[in-house]
Amino acid sequence: MNDAPAVEFVIEENEEKANARNYLTPECVNAALLVSSNLLGKTPFPEAVLELARQTTAINRGDMTRAEDMLVSQAHSLDALFVHLASRALSSENMGGLESFMRLALKAQNQARATLQTLGELKTPKQVAFVKQANIGNQVQVNNGIQEKPARTRKSKKAQNELLEVEHGERLDTRATGAAGGADPAMATMGPKHRTTQHRG
Repeated sequence: MNDAPAVEFVIEENEEKANARNYLTPECVNAALLVSSNLLGKTPFPEAVLELARQTTAINRGDMTRAEDMLVSQAHSLDALFVHLASRALSSENMGGLESFMRLALKAQNQARATLQTLGELKTPKQVAFVKQANIGNQVQVNNGIQEKPARTRKSKKAQNELLEVEHGERLDTRATGAAGGADPAMATMGPKHRTTQHRG
């Protein structure tokens, strides 16, 4: 076993690497998108980055107020979009326009529902239930005793009982004298001429 200490490589960070690390943070990337889309007006880029960093820090501390406000606002926007598309569908003069606008309206309605559902899960997280597995092996019963006869055996027994009966439901008269006797009836009814002659030595 090699007990030599692990060698750590320390890479010095120059200005270019530091800028790349800072510019690729989620706050910088999204601030650049907001500034380029003119949604922030004349707000400077550094101010947008600092504001996004403040909001992400609050969420990391467990403060979900900003996220909840965002979901509520988005649900209202999706609901307004649903109303607008539904009204466009009802005012359509042909069936194709009606179907197209209603399809989009129902998609907006479904997104609003999903947004509110996500908001509800943030407000009241689902409880995770840990179910302890019960060992029920001692409750298993093994029957090594007499088992029930299979259906074939019961059927053959019934067939044997039916053979003991003659026509019209009359049973065999057990008091009558049988022509054959002994353990093997077929051998017991042979005549003298068919019997083997025993030679005595």
